[in-house]
This record gives sequence, C-alpha cells and structure tokens, in this order.
Amino acid sequence: MISTASKNGILSVSAVIALAFIMLAAPASITTNAFAQGNDLNQGIGQSQASTQLGICVSGDGTLFSCNNLSFQNQENEGNNAAAQSSGSDDDDDDDDGNSASQGIGQSQSSDQSALCVSGEGTFLSCNNVNVQNQENEGNNAIAQQSGGNNNGDGNGGNSASQGIGQSQSSSQRSGVVSGDDTAFSGNNINVQNQENEGNNAAAQSSGNNNDDDDNHGNHHDKNDNGNSASQGIGQSQDSDQRSNVASGDDSEGSGNNVNVQNQDNEGNNAAAQDN
Repeated sequence: MISTASKNGILSVSAVIALAFIMLAAPASITTNAFAQGNDLNQGIGQSQASTQLGICVSGDGTLFSCNNLSFQNQENEGNNAAAQSSGSDDDDDDDDGNSASQGIGQSQSSDQSALCVSGEGTFLSCNNVNVQNQENEGNNAIAQQSGGNNNGDGNGGNSASQGIGQSQSSSQRSGVVSGDDTAFSGNNINVQNQENEGNNAAAQSSGNNNDDDDNHGNHHDKNDNGNSASQGIGQSQDSDQRSNVASGDDSEGSGNNVNVQNQDNEGNNAAAQDN
C-alpha cells in the first residue's frame, strides 16, 4: 500500500514532470541580478516513445506465426539539470524579488498493440503481442539559490524551487483469435516493464531577512513571505492493459494467456537545505 503522504508527494510533482517534456534541455544555468529583480528559471530533460501496431490475418487454412506485434523501447538518461541563482535585495517595492526555479527529468513510454486472426482450420502460435519497455535514469536535479532581503515591501523576497524525476510506462494489448478447428498457443499477450532511477533531487536555499513587514520569515510553503519554499518528488508509474479473446471450433490449448512483468527500482534521494 502507498501511504497518503506518498501519493500526495507524487501528485505534487506531476506538474514538474509534465513540464520536462516541453522544455529544452539545458546542462547548466547561472543567473545573477544586482538590481533587486528576481530570477525565473525552467529546465527540463524529456524522453518520450510511442508505438502503435495493428495486425489482421485471414486464412482459409492454417495460420502459423502470423499477425504478431513486437515492440522494444529503451530510454537511458545520464544528463543533469543544474541551476545557480542570486538576486539582489528589495528595498521598497511590492514585487517578488526572490528566485524561482523549476527542473524536471521525465521519461515516458507508451505502446498500443492490436492483432486479429481468423482461420478456417488451425491457428498456431499466432496473434501474439510482445512489448518490452526499459527506462534508466542517472540524471540529477541540483539547485542553489540565494536572494537578498525584502526591507520594506510586501512581496516575496525568498526562493522557490520545484524539482521532479518521473518515469512512466503504459502498455495496451488486445488480441482476438477465431479458428474453425484447433487453436494452440495463440492470442497471448506478453509485456515486460522495467524502471531504474539513480537520480537525486538536491536544493540549497538561502534568503535574506525581511525587516519591516508582518510576514513569516522562516522556511515555509507560503509564497507570500520571504523565506524559502521547496517541492521535490520522485515518481515511478507503470500501467498494463491486456485482453485476449479465443474462439475455436475444436480444441483450444495454451491460448489466450496474458503475461505481465513490472519492476521498479529507485535509489534516488531528495535532499534540501534551507537557511533564512
């Protein structure tokens, strides 16, 4: 069972993971501004694979080794997202003069396979779907943020960081076998999914003091004060939908079987250091 806190953590980082697929990859970014204007940074590394396969076989006699769908998908990432931000202090305005950074590493694989076999006599080892998906990530997200204090304003002079590492795999397999005679070892679905993550989320934040307002200056999750805010998450998701239908006028042996193997391995860490 996944605890409510774990589910909420995965959901909170879903936006960061989705962001990774639409942003250009950037190995490193350093931003500095001494005029009390904050910095805004978005970085992402995204890998996406999709496969759609359809096979239809109609035979008056036997159908052997036909209408099979094979899909092999592999993704490996060793790239990192690294960002360093420094902003000046806000002396007398209401703007947000802190730093904001969003970083994401995302891997996505999707496979949709359909096969239909119709034979007037025997159907053997036909209409099988085979899909293998593999994802490996060794990339890290690293953020260092330092902002000046807000001395006489109502804005947020602190830092905000969102980091996410996400792996997602989805497979949908359907097969239908109709034979006027025997059907053997047909209509089988096989799906293997593997996810391995060794990437880490690391954030270091330091914000200046707020000397003349009533907001909270500590480390928090309220964007209306002058402390630090960090959201970090590592999520792995696997989904498999397998369906098979077998109709035979005589014997059906070893047919209509579904096989699914899913594995998730995570060695990544979430680390955050905050100083107000």
